[in-house]
Amino acid sequence: MRYSALFSQPRLRLALLYSGVIGGILLGVGYFAHRVIDKGFDRVVDRETTLLTAVVNTKLATVLAAPGKFTPKAAQSIPGLCLIEQPCDPTMQDTDLTTLLKNDYHLQLLDLGGNPIAAIAESPDRARSNPDLKYFYDSVAPNGQTYHIHLMPLRSHRGDPWGYLQVSRSTRLFDDYMSSLHWLILLGIPCSMGLIGGTSWWLSGRAMRPLYQSYEQMQQFTANAAHELRTPIAAMQIMLEVVPTESPEAQRETLRSIQRQHDRLGKLAQDLLLLSRLDGPASQQRTTISLNDLVQDLEEELAPLALAAQVTLSRQIESSAQLSIDGQSEQIYRLVSNLIINAIHYTPAKGTIVIRLERKQQQAALSIIDHGCGIAAADLPHLFDRFYRVNHDRSRQTGGVGLGLAIAQAIAKAHGGGIQVQSQLDRGSIFTVRLPLKLVE
Repeated sequence: MRYSALFSQPRLRLALLYSGVIGGILLGVGYFAHRVIDKGFDRVVDRETTLLTAVVNTKLATVLAAPGKFTPKAAQSIPGLCLIEQPCDPTMQDTDLTTLLKNDYHLQLLDLGGNPIAAIAESPDRARSNPDLKYFYDSVAPNGQTYHIHLMPLRSHRGDPWGYLQVSRSTRLFDDYMSSLHWLILLGIPCSMGLIGGTSWWLSGRAMRPLYQSYEQMQQFTANAAHELRTPIAAMQIMLEVVPTESPEAQRETLRSIQRQHDRLGKLAQDLLLLSRLDGPASQQRTTISLNDLVQDLEEELAPLALAAQVTLSRQIESSAQLSIDGQSEQIYRLVSNLIINAIHYTPAKGTIVIRLERKQQQAALSIIDHGCGIAAADLPHLFDRFYRVNHDRSRQTGGVGLGLAIAQAIAKAHGGGIQVQSQLDRGSIFTVRLPLKLVE
């Protein structure tokens, strides 16, 4: 379906709005995820370093004596302890402490001035001095790696300050993870925005299609209604302008023509008012309607019209039980009578029309079967459009303006049902009305 220029700009604005809102949400979620992961890593590292510091401090607290000095007993109590400016064998048995050290943890012992004096499972020459005695900070090593450092004071077994235990944790794995996340955000969000833009364009088109169709229908309805109103008004205006003055009989004929045009306008106004009411919420109270009685009454009432058209009208009620529905009797009467009258008008002389009523599960199926001229397949999709006429000339002769089937369809939908059509040219048509039956209490 080609959209008019009237709907192109709103569709573009709607697509941009969709993509902008969703893209903003993605950016917000990405930033929030980055902050959460960053804070979470800091908390995990702080918790692990604090726990590790407490474990090592517990082992050292009973053997530390002079500040910044290790006795031979103290040195032997920590496996893998390497003192500065002394030969060091960093090997040690596999323990929980060894597992942490393999995961880029480093333990250094500093004196009260923040200078390294020993390390565990590595040479103390690699230890980082901390002259400012910062307790939590990040430091970049000469090889470019970043370390998160936690400093904790140590005390001797007498409670005197001895020095500091410094725990370092490499942030390499975290930096690699965050780098991947950054690339994902930098590349993923633009690609997502492109997909969102295309999807938003498609969704906005789907969302605006009913509006466009309604706009087209409204335009067509307005044009048709204006045409139907203009024709009788123009006819009456011409009659008034050329009304004869010399012959009373001619004057009466002119007045009768004006009366016919007036009646046509009145009927058109009533039909439009009925359609407007059917489009809105139901306001009238519904009653129980017997379709058996309705079919019988309509057959009797329309028999003279069928007789005048030399058409045989009959009924077939294929249910011994009463088929009843809840509805507004005047509207249901209008629905069925419209279909029967249409069948009479479009059935040639000596043709037959059958009104069949049967039960289909929880619905009543009322079919109007004629053997008339039929309807072309191209006309079937538009058959219930307002002011649509299959045969313009024939409709003019019968006085219709193309609202009868539209009213019938609107009444059926207002009662929870619908109308189905089967038709072939020169073989006739079958209009089937399906309405929900009244539940037996």
